[in-house]
Amino acid sequence: MAAARKVLIVGGGPAGLCAATVLNKGGIEAEIIEINEDLRPLGSGLTMVGPTLRALRMVDEEALDRCIREGAGHPALSFCTVDGRVLERVEMAQMAGPEYPGGFGIMRPLFWGILAETAQRAGTRIRTSTTVRAIHQLEEAVQVELSDGSIASYDLLIGADGLHSKVRELVFPDAPRPRLTGQTVWRAVVPRPADPGHDIAMYYGPRHKAGVNPVSDTHMYVFLVENTPEITYPPREQWPAMIRSLLAEFGGIIGWARERMTDPEQIDRRPLQAILLPPPWYRGRVLLIGDAAHATTPHLAMGALIAIEDAVVLGEVLQAHDDLKAALAEFMRRRFERARIVVENSLQLGEWEKHPGDPAADHAGLTNSTYAAMAAPF
Repeated sequence: MAAARKVLIVGGGPAGLCAATVLNKGGIEAEIIEINEDLRPLGSGLTMVGPTLRALRMVDEEALDRCIREGAGHPALSFCTVDGRVLERVEMAQMAGPEYPGGFGIMRPLFWGILAETAQRAGTRIRTSTTVRAIHQLEEAVQVELSDGSIASYDLLIGADGLHSKVRELVFPDAPRPRLTGQTVWRAVVPRPADPGHDIAMYYGPRHKAGVNPVSDTHMYVFLVENTPEITYPPREQWPAMIRSLLAEFGGIIGWARERMTDPEQIDRRPLQAILLPPPWYRGRVLLIGDAAHATTPHLAMGALIAIEDAVVLGEVLQAHDDLKAALAEFMRRRFERARIVVENSLQLGEWEKHPGDPAADHAGLTNSTYAAMAAPF
């Protein structure tokens, strides 16, 4: 018998949607509540590496195939100078199989929509505009009061509700808070040029790092990491002029794309925050997964990886044990170190970007070693 038969998942992002898919396909009744009216988030593109595609294939191969059809595959990651000269090119291992690319890009709303349809196809009930108000841990169940006034009991409550998790606030009041990293990421969606190339590429200038990520046959997004000691809130109508100014030092494809950044609705700007909860990520019958437990920065493009892996491993341990405590303990043994590597190495890359004269900086080396670690079985 599985360690849990009835599960409530708070949060309809990748971690929650993939967990619901895995659990329902395995015969565990899992439902989702999501605070927002729509599961599809605002924002631009999302980049995934080979281990992420491997994990997504373990969740649902049909979902992966649809992502590949509607997004854009990447064979390698290039590290470039400000004018586009390639310093190093890292081949991206095809971890999901030889028929799949080593890396991949897709628009965020499209990806969330595919995951939601996959979860519903697996039998998941999804309630939007609903969140948790109170959690009461009982010996044989966890009782949950919801914002719609309903009260229900479950074998397990999963907090997959992101960086500012309500579940974490209620059950882990002593947990560390998300911290600002001193950087802001900009993303601008633009058309792909006629001869765009297919690599993910990063360009290192004297002040900032920028990059190009294809997300479809017709579009790509350009990202820029800006060092920002404080959070500011400039009016959105100023964003096109601001990002073009920040990208002024770049040539090549970045310079070409810069002149096409005119629509504020195609630009996303987010201060970077991170959190890594010390283990365990569970108390009683409540478990945190995804960004609620380990929100990382985008420097390694592995936030989706560790969220989706959480879902896969959770499904495996709940099926393998008839005791919930034993299942959650195994979950932590398999998940903490991989999440720690991604979060801490991403933060280190950000620190090197903030201090470009650091003689210890080795962006390509740390990226390569992290990819190698994540290529290992999980």
